[in-house]
Amino acid sequence: MTVGILTYHWEDNYGATLQAYATYRAVSELGHTPMLIDLRLPYAPPLVSRLVFALKRHRFNAFRRKYFTRLSPLCYHSVEELRANPPQCDCYLTGSDQTWNPHIAKRLLPAYFLTFGPDTTRRITYATSIGLDRWPGSDAISDDDIRKALSRFDSLLLREDTGIGICRDVFGHEATQVADPVLLHTDYSELIGSSPAPSGEVIAYKLIDDAGFYEMAAETAHRLGKPIRSIGSIRRMKGYRSTYPESVQDWVRRFASAEYVLTDSFHGTVFSLLYHKPFVIYTGDPKRVTRIESLLRQVNLTDRILHSGATPADMHRIALTPIDWKSVDEAIAAMRHDSLRNLSLALGDSPRAD
Repeated sequence: MTVGILTYHWEDNYGATLQAYATYRAVSELGHTPMLIDLRLPYAPPLVSRLVFALKRHRFNAFRRKYFTRLSPLCYHSVEELRANPPQCDCYLTGSDQTWNPHIAKRLLPAYFLTFGPDTTRRITYATSIGLDRWPGSDAISDDDIRKALSRFDSLLLREDTGIGICRDVFGHEATQVADPVLLHTDYSELIGSSPAPSGEVIAYKLIDDAGFYEMAAETAHRLGKPIRSIGSIRRMKGYRSTYPESVQDWVRRFASAEYVLTDSFHGTVFSLLYHKPFVIYTGDPKRVTRIESLLRQVNLTDRILHSGATPADMHRIALTPIDWKSVDEAIAAMRHDSLRNLSLALGDSPRAD
């Protein structure tokens, strides 16, 4: 069966690219033919930005060319284009990542609710995220039209418990919680090799710029007696090692080889869990940690989150707090098992014996 995956596959963002890769890989490993529906968010930065980020875009494009080998024949830039000439698939799958976040999808939001294509085409979500604890509404599609769109879905599998609540309370549809697709795979040796050499470094990966974080992270690394490296950011901070721009593979390798991880990134958290890296989550705004909190509740590690007002001593203490990796692995294995089963059933496969 050909499964058309609609997600953020064209963005130069490490987490977005890797969740698209993981979804694509999971569909293939379940015996289906994945095809990325080539819908692209607007990309029109100023010339200076294009020049500054040219190498990063080149490296992301190299990853996409190598691993995203099946794309829809047409490239789409609007909902209208999708409706006029929809991709021919047996199933449409939306997700994962924040494909239902109105602040990110913007005018393309109706597309991610699969408001195109024939009624006879199977429609499912996998690990779709809203990324917010409250539904803000959208100018691109009304709540009533979302309710109607969701009525066409054969299965609703969402990533966060907050999204399940919004789906139920705002749109009147029940959904099932599943793991982020990156967690569906036990490792990423096909990207980074089997055993990356330990770097002995503290890795700092911050999505939302915060000078206080970098100062706190540097002090924490000093207390730990480890060198600190900033990844994924063009900024250069005094006292930090820095590499930019990493390829997607090297970004994963940094997490796999790190000694400690300090971050506010959802997928930075995911790779810390997969590769057993002591981590601390720091965000200045509690509203921005909804996705991470939902995941860490499932592995009983919400005590590794810090908010504004925290001190380097707090970050140092959490970094040194041992993690029961056996318990974490068991929780993730259970999530992986149930999520793969739910995805397989959503795709129309016969129930498999456990």
